[in-house]
Amino acid sequence: MNPRRVAARVLLAGTFLLAAAMPALAAPSADSLSIAQQRANLALEDLTVWNGPTTGPEAATGKTIAFVASDLKNGGVKGALNGVEEAAEAIGWKLQVFDTASNDEDRKKALLDIAAAHFDGVIFAGFDATPYAPWIDNVAAAGMTVIGWHAAYEPGIVPGTQLFTNVASSAREVALAAASYAVVKSGGAGGFVIFTDSRFSVAQAKTDDMATIVKNCPGCQLLSIEDVRLDRTAEDMPARLENLDRQFGDRWTVNLGINDLYFDAMAALPDARADLVNISAGDGSTSAFLRVGTGLGQTATVAEPLNLQGWQLIDELNRAFHNERPSGYVPRPRLFTSGNLAGAVGEGFFFDPPNGYRQAYRRIWGK
Repeated sequence: MNPRRVAARVLLAGTFLLAAAMPALAAPSADSLSIAQQRANLALEDLTVWNGPTTGPEAATGKTIAFVASDLKNGGVKGALNGVEEAAEAIGWKLQVFDTASNDEDRKKALLDIAAAHFDGVIFAGFDATPYAPWIDNVAAAGMTVIGWHAAYEPGIVPGTQLFTNVASSAREVALAAASYAVVKSGGAGGFVIFTDSRFSVAQAKTDDMATIVKNCPGCQLLSIEDVRLDRTAEDMPARLENLDRQFGDRWTVNLGINDLYFDAMAALPDARADLVNISAGDGSTSAFLRVGTGLGQTATVAEPLNLQGWQLIDELNRAFHNERPSGYVPRPRLFTSGNLAGAVGEGFFFDPPNGYRQAYRRIWGK
């Protein structure tokens, strides 16, 4: 692993643990709220300045790319694909999409078809890369470059695989923003439930970090961590919500989710529970922005710049085709509430930072 990446993780972890372990003597709730407010304020900041790459190789020509989607019903995967489609057209490459719809058989068929077709590059979107290391080895040996989107807990190199790089925002940054804002909205007191899908390492990592934030808030209580598959939220959430309401009643005041999909199902709750604070640590779906904007059903979402990440995926592939190193760019996420949607969320209801990323990548590629 890159020594700088290790050092950065250690520094970030150390900062987090130091803040979480601050002595709780005179006013523990005030201390906790102050720390949470600082993190939330940082996550609310505008992202208007391009801090990504400004140099790189000109566009390779005649490339054909496969995009393997874990499930295009997931707003995050769909958002990344939208950016890939834009960028592929801009750079002049062909793109073929394989939607595996969270189905193992569809996934195996897609991988077999890709290996037989000999694409130039493959984008793994929404899969943990490690279980597919042997497959990645095989297609890499055949001359195909494989790159990930949300293919591991953190962006960058994925140890144990020949994945060129993993494009994502920092899962820890997303989790800290969501949980910190939840603590602020709760006033440093309340009963928290976290919804997750433990099949994915990035989801489990977000859950662990959010749980730590809640546990280190003296007036907060972590009531439950609910493991619900993302592809089964519509079917499984109503019964889970009914059980939580029956089990915890008014003690249950705040929900955190690793994805907006969980809050698509909140309409199953009785009207009497409209007071619940619902905050998502990803991905800034269209339905989530509509809920946050109207103040109905969701308080906030932490959105990654998905369209930008799609452009980054194409740029990273272009670097690989020229035998260059990954750019090392990690796009920052942003916390959205009803008060800061204007300017960064367009008519299509997705987070599209006005930082000139399209022009920046076009200049790099000579387009």
